[in-house]
Amino acid sequence: MSTETNKAIVRRYIDQVLNKRRHDLAEEFLADTIELHGSGLAPGLEVVKQWFTMFTAAFPDGHQTVEDVIAEADRVVARTTFNGTHQGEMQGIPATGKNVSVSSITIFRLDNGKIAEGWLVSDNLGMMQQLGVIPAPQEN
Repeated sequence: MSTETNKAIVRRYIDQVLNKRRHDLAEEFLADTIELHGSGLAPGLEVVKQWFTMFTAAFPDGHQTVEDVIAEADRVVARTTFNGTHQGEMQGIPATGKNVSVSSITIFRLDNGKIAEGWLVSDNLGMMQQLGVIPAPQEN
């Protein structure tokens, strides 16, 4: 597949599955053996779909804004900003009602038109500080 095709697949995945919450389309974009390194999730499509359900319940108004998409060969890098309101329990953290803005960079590896792997780096510390779970550093 061309780099432009791979970029389009990643953009459509973010738009349809993540932003429009069309989790029923996950099989169209993700390989059955999908592995999201850095996410703490076990490999596999069903595990990722369960995570989608949990995260959507925690941030029902969540939205990923695509800032940059860069591709070479079978890799696509997406820099995104997630914005949402914490309205449901997330990994043991009760809803806070607080808004978060979280920057992430993910390197996707595509195989035969599907995302086979992803390496995620996300500002989870910043999100926990915005939720008030971890104190923010004191300013001098």
